Parts: sequence; structure tokens; C-alpha cells
Amino acid sequence: MYSSIAKKPLRPLGALLAASLLCAGAACSRSHTVTTADGKVSYQEKGKDAGTVTVTGKDGQTATLNFNRNKVPDDYPKDVPIYSPAKIVMSQSISQENARNLVLESADAIDKIVDFYKKGLDSNGWKTESTMTTAQLTMLTSTKDQRQLTLQISDSSDKRHVMQILTDKK
Repeated sequence: MYSSIAKKPLRPLGALLAASLLCAGAACSRSHTVTTADGKVSYQEKGKDAGTVTVTGKDGQTATLNFNRNKVPDDYPKDVPIYSPAKIVMSQSISQENARNLVLESADAIDKIVDFYKKGLDSNGWKTESTMTTAQLTMLTSTKDQRQLTLQISDSSDKRHVMQILTDKK
């Protein structure tokens, strides 16, 4: 799949950018499609806080981005722990590379959240491959079967942000 500007392979980041631009332009409609010589981008609103963006190249190859605010998708893998109590800020799934992102927000201490994930990953059969800790960020990378999970737990003044990035291993 190629972008019309640079003639380079379209990656999920390109789809995310296209989604952002299309969502901004389609704010007053339930669905919208933009077609160019290199393919098309379609946006479909699925309720107040959810939608789908599909990017189709002229060769027919597609990448789909599903997004949702305030809700964990029903098909989110059950063996990936989700910290609670936390507010679900956003969830995304991208068909290309079978990627899933989940963004959470909590007032709990960063150490408590990191402990939860270390124990939860271990008890669900995940192997933590690496851990990186700085003053305001802890990052864990874990693997299970053919999947990789990267957790980024960041500390800001009164909230902790947790980003879960789940992909197939390459």
C-alpha cells in the first residue's frame, strides 16, 4: 500500500495520520470516503466515541484502524492484564500487523501499577524480556507465543498514563 505523497509503503502510522485528518474533516457526517489515484480512505462513525478508518491502496491492499474511547474492546485478549482502577482513555486496533493499543489513566502510584503488571503478566504466561525505568517512565517489554506487549507507564503531576501496545512478533 502506498501513500500518494511519497510513494512509500503505507504503515499504521500513515493510517493514523490519515485517520486524524479524515476524522477532523468528517466531524459532521456518519461516514465519508476520500478517493485519490493511489487509493481511498474511508471513515465510519460507530456511535459517539467510536469509529473505523479503512485505507485501501490501488492494489486493493487494506489497513483498518478501529478506535474507541472509554471502552476496552470486547475482543481484547483476556491474557493481557488491564490495570484497575483506571479510566480507559482510548483503544485502537489496526488490522495491519494485528496491532492493538490501549491507553489508561490512573491516580495510583506508578510503583503500584508496575507491580500489578509484573505480577499479572507473569501469572498469564508472559515473559518479561526487558524493563527500563527512568524518573518518570517505566517501560516493560514482554512476549508470549507469537505476540509482543510493550507497556509504557508514565508519571505526570497527578496522574499516571499507561499505554499498552500489543503486536504480532515480526
